[in-house]
Amino acid sequence: MPEMITERTNPSTPLPIASYNLPFEKACLHHMSETLNASKAYIIISGSLSRNTSYLDVLVNELGKDKVAGVWKGMTPHTLYSELLEIAKDVKKSGADCIVTLGGGSIIDGAKGMVFALANDVDLNDIEAFDVFLKKSLAFRKARGQDPTAKSDQKPSKIPIITITTTLSAGEYNPTGGATNDATKHKQLFVDPAFTGPKVIIWDPELTLTAPEKVWLSTGLRAVDHCVESICSLRPTEEGSEYARKGLELLIPALLETKANPENLEARLNAQKGGAYSMKPFLLEDVPVGGSHGIGHQLGPYGVPHAGNSLAPYPSFRQRSLIRPETTCILMPAVQKFNAKVNASTQASLAEMLWNNPVVENVLKKHQLPRDTSDLGDILDIVIRELGFARTLKDHGVKREDLDKIAVSSLSDFCSTTNAIPLTEKEQVMEILEACYG
Repeated sequence: MPEMITERTNPSTPLPIASYNLPFEKACLHHMSETLNASKAYIIISGSLSRNTSYLDVLVNELGKDKVAGVWKGMTPHTLYSELLEIAKDVKKSGADCIVTLGGGSIIDGAKGMVFALANDVDLNDIEAFDVFLKKSLAFRKARGQDPTAKSDQKPSKIPIITITTTLSAGEYNPTGGATNDATKHKQLFVDPAFTGPKVIIWDPELTLTAPEKVWLSTGLRAVDHCVESICSLRPTEEGSEYARKGLELLIPALLETKANPENLEARLNAQKGGAYSMKPFLLEDVPVGGSHGIGHQLGPYGVPHAGNSLAPYPSFRQRSLIRPETTCILMPAVQKFNAKVNASTQASLAEMLWNNPVVENVLKKHQLPRDTSDLGDILDIVIRELGFARTLKDHGVKREDLDKIAVSSLSDFCSTTNAIPLTEKEQVMEILEACYG
């Protein structure tokens, strides 16, 4: 049996940790018993994994039925209040002292909301009270941003979460969650006062083979976008840029390798490691992202899928409800070309780093990209094309007459204001959109 490896996701705190090098079920049993001192797990598994694989049985058999307090299969996309509260009732009734999520998407946000509600004795039959509760948590987060000494009378979550992930969307690293009000369809963000997220994140690259190729690669490209926009940020930090560079060095070669050979488990693990690094600039250094995120949030209603884990502090339901992965593929190169007016030297350094990677270099040469005259935007364009994604708004059926409305909407997005060149005029956004139109 190989030796388990763990890494702190935040160097200054013992938890959370990422764990790998063991089969997911064995790692889960170890961390339940040894890391969290838990004895009763409530398992929440994604619907697709429960229907199409035997991984639930694998996990239950490894833990032992005496350590499984309950199981819930699947959640509705966007984490409806009613469903979250219904599962929370079952968790409470079960006597579970930890939650294990197996899969991605809504179940991770759902678990965050459940443990937060249970820690505060929220009335699990009162959706309106739950809505007020979540809004209050976000108001505290905003207040804390303005005054670090601000206090909350809400209690931090107590029941720990173990997440076993299958994609690169990286929501497991973010303590903020989101849940949708059934009546209003508004997606409400929330976070407990201790900014508690999952305690243990388990990587098992073999498990990621269950993710459709398009989901795997597109969520990976969104993580690439987090890295690029963190390094080329309006307010970069030295430590944040170092995290992001490590993320890129892992992610881009790994995505190209898994596209060429989906069974390459070493590359899949490197992509998971890179996804973790992609979130560190934002979570640990408060580095903002920019226009690729800000404009991308607005493209969903016009037919362009957006990505799984927004780094906008307070995106609206309209933004987050259409969160799937392809706006990055259209916007990322064009935004960097637009921003080169103010950060060309930073972009040139990144381009040099990518050219120096043999996996990336081979792909760039395959597409006959000239090293001496190309820039970062050109490199990103080739990588995205090599991974098989459409590169233009026209490819996604966006009408030219809609560009003006998209540009206006983009100006109100928080991430547009933190672009390396803050996007404050419609004409700026139109320049980027025209470059993407095709």
